[in-house]
Amino acid sequence: MAIKVNPRLTKLAGAYGLMSAGLTIVAFLVFYFMGQEPWRNLFSLIMDVILIGLVSFMATKDFRDNVNGGELRFYHGMTIGFIIYTATALLFSLFFLLFITVIIPDFMDMYRVSMVDFLEGRKDFIIANGSEESYQKQLTGLNDVSATGLSLSAFGKKIISGLFLAPVFSIVLRTPQH
Repeated sequence: MAIKVNPRLTKLAGAYGLMSAGLTIVAFLVFYFMGQEPWRNLFSLIMDVILIGLVSFMATKDFRDNVNGGELRFYHGMTIGFIIYTATALLFSLFFLLFITVIIPDFMDMYRVSMVDFLEGRKDFIIANGSEESYQKQLTGLNDVSATGLSLSAFGKKIISGLFLAPVFSIVLRTPQH
């Protein structure tokens, strides 16, 4: 027996995915213009998880209650979640790449200076838990960081957020089979 996916599911999830991407971009810009360095700010990461989770939950509930007649199977929720977190990750990472390379063309230099300051502030901790060599390796490794690498890292963080949240919402909101 083949599983038949309601075609309205992908349309709804796509719309929510665009909303989630837009919200994460706005959150990034707010943090950036507040001087909070959202690429390494823990609160920014937590905000992304909350936004992706909230939008995924709303989309799954919306599909169950308003599109699919009150019925939600696990695969519905997983499909909705997958579309949302993949769209969010893809659109945000493309925006971030554009931001790094075009909107703020000196971003990579600013990023490296910021990370050197960060590492210097944690030098004693890094050496105590590793070695002087590991500290120097991290410093010299900053020269190898690229805009594409940072964009892919942002993509991965958003995907991982969704991978953890989609199954939870799919289970919580599913309707029992009789």
